[in-house]
Amino acid sequence: MTTVNLSKTSNWLQVMNKLHSLSVLRLSNCELLAIDSLRHVNFSNLLILDLSWNHLISSSFDWFADLSSLTTLNLADNTIHGQIPYGLRNMSSLIFLDLSYNKFASSLPDWLFHMTTLEHLYAISNMFQGKLPNNIGNLSSITYLDLSDNALEGDILRSLGNLCAFQLSKISHRSQGKSLEFLNLGGNKLSGSFPDTLGECKILEYLNLGENRLSGHLPNELGQLNSLSSLYIHRNSFSGKIPISLGRISTLSRLNIRENFFKGILSEKHLANLTSLKELDASSNLQLTVQASSNWTPPFQLTGLDLGSCRLGPQFPAWLQTRKNLYDLNMSYAGISDVIPAWFWTRTYQTIDLSHNQIIGSIPSLHFPRIHLGSNNFTDPQPQISSDVVELDLSDNLFRGSLSPMFSMASLIWFRSLHLRNNHLSGNFPLPLKNCSSLMVLDLSENELTGSIPEWIGNFIGKITETFLEVGRILYTASLMVLVLHSNKFNGSIPVELCHLNSLQILDLGNNNLSGTIPRCFGNYSRMIKPSNSTSPFPFHDPYYITFGSTDEATLVMKGVEYEYHKSLGLLAGIDLSSNNLSGGIPEEFTSLHGLIFLNLSHNHLQGKIPVKIGDMKSLESLDLSMNRLSGVIPQGMATIAFLSHLNLSYNNLSGQIPSGTQLQGFSPFSFIGNPELCGAPLTDDCGEDGKPKAPIPDNDGEDDSGWIDMKWFYLGMPWDFAVGVWAIFAPLALKRAWRHAYFQFLDEMKYKLLGWCP
Repeated sequence: MTTVNLSKTSNWLQVMNKLHSLSVLRLSNCELLAIDSLRHVNFSNLLILDLSWNHLISSSFDWFADLSSLTTLNLADNTIHGQIPYGLRNMSSLIFLDLSYNKFASSLPDWLFHMTTLEHLYAISNMFQGKLPNNIGNLSSITYLDLSDNALEGDILRSLGNLCAFQLSKISHRSQGKSLEFLNLGGNKLSGSFPDTLGECKILEYLNLGENRLSGHLPNELGQLNSLSSLYIHRNSFSGKIPISLGRISTLSRLNIRENFFKGILSEKHLANLTSLKELDASSNLQLTVQASSNWTPPFQLTGLDLGSCRLGPQFPAWLQTRKNLYDLNMSYAGISDVIPAWFWTRTYQTIDLSHNQIIGSIPSLHFPRIHLGSNNFTDPQPQISSDVVELDLSDNLFRGSLSPMFSMASLIWFRSLHLRNNHLSGNFPLPLKNCSSLMVLDLSENELTGSIPEWIGNFIGKITETFLEVGRILYTASLMVLVLHSNKFNGSIPVELCHLNSLQILDLGNNNLSGTIPRCFGNYSRMIKPSNSTSPFPFHDPYYITFGSTDEATLVMKGVEYEYHKSLGLLAGIDLSSNNLSGGIPEEFTSLHGLIFLNLSHNHLQGKIPVKIGDMKSLESLDLSMNRLSGVIPQGMATIAFLSHLNLSYNNLSGQIPSGTQLQGFSPFSFIGNPELCGAPLTDDCGEDGKPKAPIPDNDGEDDSGWIDMKWFYLGMPWDFAVGVWAIFAPLALKRAWRHAYFQFLDEMKYKLLGWCP
């Protein structure tokens, strides 16, 4: 009865209970909402029970204790909370148990590891916690064990040592029982060193200990796993040299050791006998050198190779020429400073990443779907882009001239991501990009592009490509989510057509020559209205989007510093219109963008007041409104923005008392200087009863008090001996108001120029 909708059938269990001879019951994906209790179980001869893919959040499982003949139980993907149903402990014949993708949040019960008949145990992606039990070795029949993606902790050596010791005893006694073939403990918090006793699991085919807290060296006994086909130990803290014995496992087809602290040399000897190897990932081991002679012919045909952040260079690896089945290649941050050989561009790769090297020369036509060649020294002529390309990153290179010839031969219908930041590109906005109806990320920043921003960018709104009525799904391409055009020479007004981009989450038009007013409809961006979180990032990995990969990166200025965002980009939402010639006021509609994390409108000619409801923007972490002509008081609600960690309101015409509260008083006085009518902490100008700064107190000599203000804030917190030492330099600033204002304005402008904020 799999996939039959039983959501409105409340008595389904009572009906099934009348079938005394029932031996197999499969109710997977039947929209079941709960399981009622049973006073008496009539189908006690049931052998197979599948209740997976339902919604059994709150159910009664007491009657499970009467299913003593059950051999297979599948409760996966039901969002069940709490502990594993206690009734399972009486299932003395159970062979297969799947508890995956629920919300079990207890420790693993001791009785679970006394089920000696159990051969398959899956508890993937729950919230199990506590130590991995030492009596795991009691699972004497276990062949498949998967406890991945939980919060289990403890010393893995002690726990798994018992398990593999039992495997050894079965071998030594020539037992006919089952042996461990599959072990996945990845994605937990397990500690300790690699268990050398795992070498006794002679028929182990799959081993995943990745994403834990394991450390120490890999033992030589690892080479005894002569049936192993997949080994994943990535994202741990393993160190030392990689043992040569690893190369003895001729059955190994997938090896992932990325993001550890291995050092030394990964040589031909390590790989000489790995004749079955298909995928190798040794990336992000910063002290690991991959060394092979130019005439070496590997004994394997790889389909995937990731050596990013390893030491490969300076020459381009010549041994790759014979790897004709290679589809995914990453050699970024590898110290390569060579010219890429001509044979490389004729291959049929799916993904190449050679970014962040010092590769020189030019690039011929490009036809690979996903291409990452940023941060190199490639020069003209610009490469021709084919219609097969869906992701392209040529940022931080030396290309010049107009972009139009690069895309003249491509339809670009499925083009999804384009990064051309920091080249020397010029001319108007490239017209061929008008056909990129599936574009999600566009970064043309830090070039010399001119003219106006075209209105047709507002057409990048995605499209439906296919409908699956039988499962109620629609396959569609996403609309533009990231638009970064800062540091060019665009002029004219901001086209209101940008408001059509409902999925836009990052808009950066800073440091151009744009004029006019800020469109009020910017307040309608739906993805900026709802606060983002870790469960609702960009839908780049949503299977119902056509995405073709995982490029979600951009370089943005936030909190006054330039950051390069990658996987966390989907959690950001922000607008940067700084360093333009925009006028008018700040639209009140901005305050509806409750999910906005950064807003930079500095260095413009904005007038009027700060929107009264700005305190509604609870997600703001960075707000810069400096160097404008804003007036009026600072809204009281600004003091309630709890996450605000960067604020700059300097050099406006703001007046009155800075709202009291620990949030605003915690900022530097530099955040408020240049507003003569502003008073209150953190400034040292106290406010009078009228809400204006108090008049300065004249000195005892009766001199003109116009040259005196309190300088305590300037050296507050400095040691007294330092203050005395520099007094001779700063005394004139205390005596002359004009000098003092000119000096601090100079410092503030230099700060902006150094950070790339100059107009």
